[in-house]
Amino acid sequence: MSTSQAEHVFQWLLAQEDCDEDNRRFYCSYLIAHTSLSMADIDNDASFFDIMHTSLACALEVDKLSADDRSGINILWQEACATTA
Repeated sequence: MSTSQAEHVFQWLLAQEDCDEDNRRFYCSYLIAHTSLSMADIDNDASFFDIMHTSLACALEVDKLSADDRSGINILWQEACATTA
């Protein structure tokens, strides 16, 4: 079971959460929660990214977030994914 990319994303988000920008801190917290839950259900990095994609898509549809928050979360998630490339 290889989950090094999932762990890398999780650690990157934790590091990013330590910032002075309230919105970014909120986006990090939101993604950290989803990442933690998704990591509990993975067999490998590919399944982690599939689970995260589904989890975020479903949650962002039902969570009562502003359009700016949804956009910020998606942008931060893309940044997190880019760190594994």
